Amino acid sequence: MTLPRDLSSSLRRYFVDEYQFRQVGPWEPGMRVLDLGGHKTQKRGRFDLSLFGLRVTCLNLTSAKQPDVLGDAAALPFAADVFDAVVCAELLEHVYDPRRVIGEVARVLRPGGRVLITVPFLVQIHGDPDDFGRYTDSFWRRALLDAGFEGVMIESQGHFWSVQIDALRSWFLNLRQQSSGRRWWFPIVTWGLVWARARAIRTESGPEQSSTSATRHFTTGFGIAARKQHRPR
Repeated sequence: MTLPRDLSSSLRRYFVDEYQFRQVGPWEPGMRVLDLGGHKTQKRGRFDLSLFGLRVTCLNLTSAKQPDVLGDAAALPFAADVFDAVVCAELLEHVYDPRRVIGEVARVLRPGGRVLITVPFLVQIHGDPDDFGRYTDSFWRRALLDAGFEGVMIESQGHFWSVQIDALRSWFLNLRQQSSGRRWWFPIVTWGLVWARARAIRTESGPEQSSTSATRHFTTGFGIAARKQHRPR
């Protein structure tokens, strides 16, 4: 998967889409999947659950995204143990108590069911309608284990240079939008940012990144996968 050759999407969005394609690709067709906070219209990236032959139920708080079910992620309107998987992409920063949502995810998943989460970290504040928090990988691991998940795998998505490039992209797009005229150096900056993003993808994407230990302390966010524990016999 490649980024477009313009600045229409961020590195953060690339990492989210790439991670979801990689994780969902091996899932068995016919699995019953809850797309928590998902969009059936006005999609934010290239990833689309409908491409994989899954039985998808989309839940959102607003009817503007044309979900299958209107509902609150902190009080899901489903019985227990009904879904094979839950996808929760770039949602948990917008809820006041993410641990409560994770608890609801655990409740509606069948034993052994999968949860796939992406959450931002070093990105700009963005309300939808609110933006409540950024948490480290330690928080997410503890929250999932406390909710009854196991096999928690957390992947950092982009490091120091990805964070800086996305910040520069946001600044530049805002400057270009507010500018009353076309400045001669706009195409040069655009080309430079597109080149820098492509280089960052080569070095800072996927489970085997080549970043140094110092730059790994920075990340655009996390991709998280886990399974609900089987009930003891």
